[in-house]
Amino acid sequence: MRLLHAVSSLCCFAALSLIAPGCGITILGKGTDADEQSGGGSGTAAGVGAGSGVGGGDPCLPGIPVTSQIPRLLDRQYDAVVRDLLGVTTLASAGDLPPSALLVPDFEGDMTDPAWNGYLAAAEHVAAEVMGGPNKPTFLACDPAAPTCLEETIITFGRKAFRRPLLEEEVQSLLRLTAVEPRGTPDEIAEAILFAFLASPSFLMRPELTQDREGDAIKLSSHEVAARLSFLLWDSIPDDILDAAADAGQLATKAQILAQAQRMIQDREKTAPVVAQFHRVYADIRTGSRWGAIEHDTTRFPDYSPDVVAPMMAEMDALFEDVAFEGGAFKDLFLSNVGYVNQDTAPLYGLDAADYGAELTRVELDPNERPGFLTRVGFLSSYSRYDATNPILRGAFVSTRLLGVNLAPVPGASETPRPPGEFSTEREVVDALTSSTNCAVCHDTYVNPPGFVLERYDAVGKVQTIDPLGGAIDGTADVTFGANNVKRITSPIELMNELAADPGARRHYAERWVAFATGRAPNGNDACDVDGLSASLSVDGYTLLDLLTDLTQTDSFRLRVVGD
Repeated sequence: MRLLHAVSSLCCFAALSLIAPGCGITILGKGTDADEQSGGGSGTAAGVGAGSGVGGGDPCLPGIPVTSQIPRLLDRQYDAVVRDLLGVTTLASAGDLPPSALLVPDFEGDMTDPAWNGYLAAAEHVAAEVMGGPNKPTFLACDPAAPTCLEETIITFGRKAFRRPLLEEEVQSLLRLTAVEPRGTPDEIAEAILFAFLASPSFLMRPELTQDREGDAIKLSSHEVAARLSFLLWDSIPDDILDAAADAGQLATKAQILAQAQRMIQDREKTAPVVAQFHRVYADIRTGSRWGAIEHDTTRFPDYSPDVVAPMMAEMDALFEDVAFEGGAFKDLFLSNVGYVNQDTAPLYGLDAADYGAELTRVELDPNERPGFLTRVGFLSSYSRYDATNPILRGAFVSTRLLGVNLAPVPGASETPRPPGEFSTEREVVDALTSSTNCAVCHDTYVNPPGFVLERYDAVGKVQTIDPLGGAIDGTADVTFGANNVKRITSPIELMNELAADPGARRHYAERWVAFATGRAPNGNDACDVDGLSASLSVDGYTLLDLLTDLTQTDSFRLRVVGD
């Protein structure tokens, strides 16, 4: 449409000029969710290091980290916003894919031409389908030919799209589209206005431009706090209640923020995807990781088939959601016996497939045999090989992802050939493989022991007492949990109880939540908040949702600092 081409130059870059002058802005990329990128924060970097030592991390340095003032929406946030704002979840004109399919994948850095063109393409498709379909009233509730309809639409829709009231200059800039020649029909003009909104930096980014001071920091406005709340807890825009609180200036204190956060997390439909997304980051469940990507020998493991992959991965999200929204605490990530199975995955848990259908069913498994997410088939089958278990990978996951041990990868280690000799268990193979002096330092202390405990589960996640090589499973090992803290572990339930109670594991979990919420790599300033949250996780009755609301109570949530 010719009118849309005019909008690209007339309106979108004009909108950028409205948010940029004289603000001392640091413009950064929207980041990447490949490892630790955030939901609701406004950080300067992505990626969480493993920490120093076991459960280590940066020491607390009081202060507020430097933050970006205008982070871009992540792709998943773009989809959620378009859904909540316009009712659009898929685009027929894009093969029934979500709108973010037209965007470049999340990335760190400045805006690029391909990224900008992706936003323009998405805006054009969304605007056309809204104006030509049943979702039109979500944008336009009046006759666009009526004298005041388009101006009223700009003001009311813009309030939701920009997460704040529009400036008069913005209203007038958008109204200029009514005079563009050749003049379109009223519906075409309305579509061009919607396109302009969707391609505006004030929609695609989350500017924080208030300059009011509080001590050495800048205090966010109520509208900016509302956006932080909604993107942290919902990955999307504020609802009407939060908007009303922002308009009334009622998000200025920690108590006011907490009241809204506690209300918002009760909306399970909106909050659960954020909880699941965090735990995917925590457990490294992402495209390109091992999760759900490992094939297995179906002749050796007849209960396994490619059909189990989708349900076993869906079980992970369901389990994390169940722990969070059923009043679970940190320890329940490792001790919950709740499972979600269907006809394909039931046999892997020793259940009768005939009792289940295609949909996931919530079940309670043996609490001693299946405590926590590390004993679910999604993890166990992903951290195995095609035809055997992999104690090294399972143990390294526990030490690095959960305990925060900083282990540098050894180049070429994965290509190390199987050692010669006759072996009766996979444990014997690994012992022989890692017995050299160079390997033993890390493997004997950190890597192999937790993996050996998890040898009680075979390559596809079934319980085993006899190794496929013929020997009896030995699941006893001396596991290192911290400096001078080595414990003899004889069963998976013992391992999970120790992980659930381990201060390093708690701190690492809290550190990852802070990184996820802020979009920042761990640092000394955020370490103070990490320490406080980690201490809270050890208190009886303190739930995962308590931690989520407490993230909104830090000084860095309502204040920001601009870098030099």
